[in-house]
Amino acid sequence: MAGRKPSLNFTNSLGQYTTTIEGAFHRLGTDKEAAEAQFKFLMRQAEKGFVADPNITFGAVADEYLDFVEQAHCSDRFRHCKERLQEFKDFVGDNTRAKDLRARHVEQWLSAKTLTGGSERLYKGIVLACMNWAARPKTQKGGELLPENPLRGQLRLPPTGSRGKEAVWTPEIFDQVISASSEAFRDLVRILAWTGARPSTVTRIEARHYNKEQSRWDCEDLYSGRSAQVKYVRHVRFLNDEAREMVERLNAKHPEGPIFRNAYGERWKPNAPQIYLTNLRVKFKHSKGLKWPKGLVVYGLRHTFATSFLRKFPNEIEYLRVLLGHKNYKMIFSHYGHLIDEHASAFKRLEGFNPFT
Repeated sequence: MAGRKPSLNFTNSLGQYTTTIEGAFHRLGTDKEAAEAQFKFLMRQAEKGFVADPNITFGAVADEYLDFVEQAHCSDRFRHCKERLQEFKDFVGDNTRAKDLRARHVEQWLSAKTLTGGSERLYKGIVLACMNWAARPKTQKGGELLPENPLRGQLRLPPTGSRGKEAVWTPEIFDQVISASSEAFRDLVRILAWTGARPSTVTRIEARHYNKEQSRWDCEDLYSGRSAQVKYVRHVRFLNDEAREMVERLNAKHPEGPIFRNAYGERWKPNAPQIYLTNLRVKFKHSKGLKWPKGLVVYGLRHTFATSFLRKFPNEIEYLRVLLGHKNYKMIFSHYGHLIDEHASAFKRLEGFNPFT
């Protein structure tokens, strides 16, 4: 940089630290340590030819992060990040600076929601991922928008463990939902329970995906373009007799476009199934007075499928991996390891076993 070397100064008239870099005047706040960190960050950016803004808003950071996610990750991840970050942006306001975010902002945002521990961790994780990316150098595929993440190490994350265990539906709740729901939602709930598929997959299934000869859906095209190849597997969904009968009925009704639709004959929007389930619990007159468990989620049907399968077939984890569409066993052991441990028979086979004797 040509000309006078920039320096960090305390401007008495403004009551805070300031600096001028490449003709741009920056106010850096009253905390000397934080001001020094921002000054060094601005200098590094200027040396690289970038014009940094130490007062960039969280909304601006979130927008740039979403551009990164859209290019680097699958559409489902982009959708989840966009929805959560928009909610948080609306909560903190358009003018909140990213460097001013604190853990209390995130906790207050989530305090009005009814979330399972797994969902709370996911929501917080999305905000943390956004801010971590913003503080990471571009050489490490970051945004390099902030000198540091002010939320780093400050948020209390629920412990990891069996998200499946807390989300499982009981037979009584399944029957209650079926009896209180519209026909369209009943079809959706039943197919999720019978296949263990993700709601985001089922709501996009079309008649063309049906492989009648193999009694399955071949829906690999729904995941095309996914950049996270380590998680990519060949996507098929097997159908039992009840599921096959339902699918053939809906295929005939909707030969084009999604076969699972809402009561108005329109495609289910991403969050609509969960919103409908929440309305059953807290809004609809005919059902809100029923006894509902806390944190009931549509995605829990996938965990219910996996839990029931493991309890019945504890030694057939490979089949479950295929049915759920996982690349490896990591997710299965993470969420359902407690069930595998309950069935020592799967491991007793190893007692005294030697492949060479």
